[in-house]
Amino acid sequence: MELDITDPDLSSHQNFLDYIRNDKTRIKYSSDLQKFLDLIPDKIFQEKNIDYADKTEAFVTLVREDVKLGKSIINAYVRELKKKVDDDIISPARVLNLIKPIKVLFAANDIDFSWKMIGKSIPKPGKSKDKAYSREQLQMLMANATNLADKVMITLCSSSGFRIEAWDYFTWEDVVFFYNDDNSLKGGALRVYHGDDEEYWTHFTPEAGKYLLLYKESWKSRFMRYPKDSDPLVVSVRIHDPRRIGKRGMESRMNELAKKCGFRPPLEPGQKRHKVMLDHGLRKYFNTMMRRAKVNYLDKEDMMGHKVGLESHYERYQEDDFERFSEYQKAIPFLTISDDERMRVENEKLKSEKTELQQLKEDNEKILNWIARQENKNQV
Repeated sequence: MELDITDPDLSSHQNFLDYIRNDKTRIKYSSDLQKFLDLIPDKIFQEKNIDYADKTEAFVTLVREDVKLGKSIINAYVRELKKKVDDDIISPARVLNLIKPIKVLFAANDIDFSWKMIGKSIPKPGKSKDKAYSREQLQMLMANATNLADKVMITLCSSSGFRIEAWDYFTWEDVVFFYNDDNSLKGGALRVYHGDDEEYWTHFTPEAGKYLLLYKESWKSRFMRYPKDSDPLVVSVRIHDPRRIGKRGMESRMNELAKKCGFRPPLEPGQKRHKVMLDHGLRKYFNTMMRRAKVNYLDKEDMMGHKVGLESHYERYQEDDFERFSEYQKAIPFLTISDDERMRVENEKLKSEKTELQQLKEDNEKILNWIARQENKNQV
């Protein structure tokens, strides 16, 4: 049997799709790439009304034949995006994300393309002006959350620091609970973007773990069974089958809660966005509290899914051994939303410290007694 290298599926567009492993990332990148290609005048392609796949093929051919023209097109695209940044319509970080699909297209089709000059013209993300939620605001959200799914959403997002897109991935297989010697809950680990190239582990507080366990029991009463490992972590409250509440569903629920709490008043004239971003405010809360707890910077960055440069190449952590949890525990009192729950955590921490001090005192007494016995033997 011979390979059919004339197969129409072996195209630049197909190479682009095959290059992206994750289904959701593939859909997102395809959408952003199509928006870019639709901005290019038809006269450039010398054809009219061609579809997305044909435009992809035509653009790759154009860049191969005339690199300067390709750079001119991408530069014009970046200039348009910069105007949107100046008008506060999109953020500089969004510009970088919109360029990624073009880079992937070139990489997938083995196009040697220098991004150096284009990269210099891309707006650099400055210091963000948006704020994190305060603990008082999170307490208000929890007080107005009448559904367990909402309480899981708030406590897990704020104590684990993942991006809202992660809700499209979570299953019960991604949750690991940690227990103390007395069988009380001390927190847990959460796998983010399971199966994706960006997969990583973070942690959650005992407070978030408590709501997850309560949600698990409510799942059993609703579906007459405990969730399987492959089941979505949080499911729709209206549908009788376990159907995932993903990114869009969580955004909708968070929006309703924020409005109920008065956190989403109408924007003032000239104001483009609210001071606290709807979902990202929870992630910023995580980052702020981790810094206040003086958690190791690299550990904190890893638990947020951030790249840490060359450090990642030398790192020897085994993430599934959860070695970072001891560092994360420093932040648990800061990340806990409920005052009562935070007091309980603090009391447990003091109790643990007293136990350790008592054990150290007993060990020292044993050593001193042994030394005294040895001295008595030598005197005899």
